[in-house]
Amino acid sequence: MKSTLLAIDTSTDACSVALLHNGEIFSDHQLLPREHTQNILPMVEAILSNNSVAMVDVDGLVVGAGPGSFTGLRIAFGVVQGFAFAVEKPVAAISTLTALAARAKLLLSTEQLQKDGDVIATVDARMNETYWARYRCSEGSLQMLESPKVSGPASIDLSDAKAVIGTGLVYQDQMLGITEETALFSEERPRAEDMLRYIQAYPEQVSWQSADQVEPLYVRNDVAKKKAEQQK
Repeated sequence: MKSTLLAIDTSTDACSVALLHNGEIFSDHQLLPREHTQNILPMVEAILSNNSVAMVDVDGLVVGAGPGSFTGLRIAFGVVQGFAFAVEKPVAAISTLTALAARAKLLLSTEQLQKDGDVIATVDARMNETYWARYRCSEGSLQMLESPKVSGPASIDLSDAKAVIGTGLVYQDQMLGITEETALFSEERPRAEDMLRYIQAYPEQVSWQSADQVEPLYVRNDVAKKKAEQQK
């Protein structure tokens, strides 16, 4: 596996940067609504400088692929692709929902991980909808069972979920099947450090591509249409 990796995520209202170097992960994760453009480059520069790493020393770049904010995804991809082209390094695009599932695995206890049930990762998609995906999460594995999609919160089957994580829990009252035993992590956003942990744990599940090959995972492509319909 590549030894020095730089990861960036701006898919939600957080700016998240992480560096894997010499086997350690260093991170900076801040809630900065609508301030991604002003802060992401200084955060990258700081994390590299603080660890005496130059961009040319980075073996690969990692970007939070989405789903999430359209603007946020474009910012992250613009920064990562710009760096990747400049230093001629490969890029791995990791789903923001996968990053959340990896976070859930970190937060769940050993007892919870041993229980049957899936992890549902969610990101608020606005307009009373949520982006979500289903994962099978145990101590030794993390496997996507249902790929990212967007839907109303009531249409997600949570009856066998041992955990639900992410900002999509803003619609918790509309979700069906949540029990007292379901672990809920409503304040969690996708974190760059969790993308790096995922790559460390499951390198065989990661695809490295050239900068011009990676694309955002929007999932919903008709936002303008839906907004227009709501205004009628």
